[in-house]
Amino acid sequence: AGTVFSGYYFLSLSLFFWLSSLMLLLASFTKSAQFPFSGWLPKAMSAPTPISSLVHSSTLVTAGLVLVMNFTEMVFNKDVIAIVLVVGIFTMLFSSVAALVEEDLKKVVALSTLSQMGFSMLTVGIGLSFVSFVHLLSHALFKSCLFMQVGYLIHCSLGQ
Repeated sequence: AGTVFSGYYFLSLSLFFWLSSLMLLLASFTKSAQFPFSGWLPKAMSAPTPISSLVHSSTLVTAGLVLVMNFTEMVFNKDVIAIVLVVGIFTMLFSSVAALVEEDLKKVVALSTLSQMGFSMLTVGIGLSFVSFVHLLSHALFKSCLFMQVGYLIHCSLGQ
């Protein structure tokens, strides 16, 4: 027997919650450029204008992380939180290693942002959403100062 939920028939309500939380995770992972979907951020931030790198690093990638922080207590169970933890670890490690070998300054800043978003996902995965939020705020303050310096360096070196 199934369950009628808001006019729709589901075979299992737990399957419905599992699939909805998986779709919510997929949306947040793509929005915050986590490990399988992280290829777009360094490419977008290496655009010719410093404004595009500012926008992509500071505002767009934090939306997926805030989405996960808001729904952690409500929707996610231990299996889903384990996925958040593993994806955060992979994002943090792979982007930090990739930043070590990168030569373009904007891509280094993008990969450092990606590494910090992975760290914030890791802290959400271990159940410390408040720590992740405080880290997100301190990261925003630090990145704003860093972007001023990177913009100055790019300006002094005539574009690169």
